[in-house]
Amino acid sequence: MAVKKAIHYSVIQNILQYYECPDTCKAYCCKNGRIHMLEDEFRILTELDPGKAKNIITDTLAPDLHTMNTPCSFLNITNRCDAYEKRPTVCGMYPFKMNSSGLSSGLQPCPLGFLIMKDFSSWIIDTIAKTDIPEDEKAAILLQWQTTLESYAVELSEFYIKPILKEMQIPFDELDMLSMFLFSKHALKASPHVL
Repeated sequence: MAVKKAIHYSVIQNILQYYECPDTCKAYCCKNGRIHMLEDEFRILTELDPGKAKNIITDTLAPDLHTMNTPCSFLNITNRCDAYEKRPTVCGMYPFKMNSSGLSSGLQPCPLGFLIMKDFSSWIIDTIAKTDIPEDEKAAILLQWQTTLESYAVELSEFYIKPILKEMQIPFDELDMLSMFLFSKHALKASPHVL
């Protein structure tokens, strides 16, 4: 529980509720990503299916940490997770990733992650547009964000072929703001405007 709090897991879940992995993804993260888990998550998966859990190895340097050999043995033939409701924390937060800074979360430019990046950029651009900073500074910041988003579009195009991708680092306070932005955006869509 302390780990989930430290990595802002509930905020990430609030963000992810507005997105769904596209059918074109084919569970690439489960087939090729490194799936780390803590001891209690390892025990849960072992109780769920001891045979599939044999694909999990214990870290020799940190015995309370475990890694699933890929492809994940809990991935079924329809590319869906058989342990979805009890999946490890890293799976539940993907395409967000933990990092060692303690100040931010990484966001992978997978098809789902890129959709989140576009919304994050929209929020930043919308926020900058409403400020009273000089127009030339505002234009430079907006151009920088457009360039940043274009660079992640290139990363997305190479997602299935490149072994290491550049991930967007989002500070935790901005994750909170993105969560609120998405809530507002979807609340406006859900309720008709009353004049």
